[in-house]
Amino acid sequence: MKEGVILVAGGAGLVGRNLENRLAEAGMPFVSTRHAGSPALGHDSSVVCDFCDFSNCLAVTEGKQAVVLCAAISHGAKKNREMPTASILPNLQILAGLLEACARNKVRTVVMLSSSTVYQPADFPIKEDDLDLNQPPYPGYFGVGWTYRYLEQLAALYSTTCGMKVVILRPANIYGPFDRFDEERAHVVPSLIRRALNKENPFEVWGSPDVVRDFIFVDDLVGDIVSILKGEVDLHGLPVNICGGEPMTIAEAARIILEVCGHEAQVCFDPKKPSAIPYRVVDNARYQRLFGDKKRTPFRSGIEKTVAWCKNAK
Repeated sequence: MKEGVILVAGGAGLVGRNLENRLAEAGMPFVSTRHAGSPALGHDSSVVCDFCDFSNCLAVTEGKQAVVLCAAISHGAKKNREMPTASILPNLQILAGLLEACARNKVRTVVMLSSSTVYQPADFPIKEDDLDLNQPPYPGYFGVGWTYRYLEQLAALYSTTCGMKVVILRPANIYGPFDRFDEERAHVVPSLIRRALNKENPFEVWGSPDVVRDFIFVDDLVGDIVSILKGEVDLHGLPVNICGGEPMTIAEAARIILEVCGHEAQVCFDPKKPSAIPYRVVDNARYQRLFGDKKRTPFRSGIEKTVAWCKNAK
């Protein structure tokens, strides 16, 4: 592969940072981007970029063979409750602009991280083809769900009309090193880890203890992305669910996090606080058919690695 053929758009985030490390280990040259407010990355192949400016999208995608779209604006539960529309416009600008720029610059392969929020509510592991655009996403995910529904349709249009191979991945809840652990932006796993390490007692968890989720350790996800970039897996333009295959309640997840952090505390679930969709598990049959039976990091092991990283990062 020629130097610089892979662009990691959004290299300062959870997926981007871990993907850069994996690409470096594999000897696959890359360039990544970060926004002006993010810290410098651990390599010298990064550029500061604002993708809300389309000229930047054009500049960084020029000459690239593959682009991984990790760039996105996301918020934790607190800000999503306070400003439910805050991420819609920037995410449309960023991802639609990058898709158009990739098409103009004749990028051969685009890997787009979508979201499991595109799905309508379901009380069973939901398959990719179960997505029903006539049913809205869960109300709490209405904005982000419809945004990614539109972007997936837009990506399919570019794929069919521009000859660009677009791979759409719908990951479950991603967690791991380089995640956001601050109160404003942290999602459920990093939020629980931060408060467990801070020895909060009582240990409050928002919503019901019976909420069911599947999580994916970030290193497993980036391993899948590298397999796609190497051409080891051909997804035939199909969206693919990416998950850990270990559904559990939030109560069970909190218990494991407390044990790993060595924190004995009284767990209090506050049903008055905003709670996410009661059940969200994605079916991974298509993934297993295409990728094979790849080993996944057990949730406890992933939490142990994440907590160890947190302690060293302080």
